[in-house]
Amino acid sequence: LYEKYKWLSCLDIHNDPWTRKDFANNIEPLRKNPPTRVIPFKNIINKLKISPVDLDYLLMAQKFVYIKDARDDYRRQSVYHALPFFAEIGRRMGIARIDVSYLKQAEIIGFFAGQEKISSSLIGERKRGFIVYLDKKETLVCLQGNEIKIALREFRLLKNEKKELEIVGRIASSGKASGRVVIVRGVKDLGNVNTGDILVAVTTHPDYVPAMRKAAAIITDEGGITSHAAIVSREFSIPCIVGTKHATSILKDGDQIEVNAVEGKITQRL
Repeated sequence: LYEKYKWLSCLDIHNDPWTRKDFANNIEPLRKNPPTRVIPFKNIINKLKISPVDLDYLLMAQKFVYIKDARDDYRRQSVYHALPFFAEIGRRMGIARIDVSYLKQAEIIGFFAGQEKISSSLIGERKRGFIVYLDKKETLVCLQGNEIKIALREFRLLKNEKKELEIVGRIASSGKASGRVVIVRGVKDLGNVNTGDILVAVTTHPDYVPAMRKAAAIITDEGGITSHAAIVSREFSIPCIVGTKHATSILKDGDQIEVNAVEGKITQRL
């Protein structure tokens, strides 16, 4: 079973496959508390007397939800099989495998063609933040450091730096909760989530489920009512607001907030 599913943690090239210990730790909660809740789909359809037209839409949505998760599984398997390739690129360039992800394709090709040198300071700057866009000639541009604010001003995307007190989004699982914010930007941050915390992320993935079990509420920048965060939060019966667009930018670790997933609002407690 381990050999069959060890790729599940391969969200991107920053993440290694699960070790046997990782795998055991992740399936232990399922062994202790196996899912017992079954949604009687056909019974609900009959009870609600859904019209044939609406039923077609519902069945279509059901398939799309499956395809969405299946697509992510295939992507993770692809990343797993590509890890040795990126590791070899890093070895030849004299950098870590994960550092390869901070380089443009043209920069990597230029290096091997002997036309370009890659400095550690460039990678270091991009680790602190970068923006990527296509210019008018459809050339990929990657900016870092002070160039970021300059570009954001030119594109009129720089938000007022005054801290907003209220964030809104779509209700994915109703309810109310309050607690301490923990920003999760990747698997490395999951250990920071304690019972009763508010988990805030750009989006969530199956790797996040152990931390999501502990959370009092979940907030995401992206997603809709069929997103991973929405589905899992409903299974765990915890409040969830998705599609806030910039919750991870406004909120910070340790902020005390109130999540109103009845009205779709998140308020910071000053």
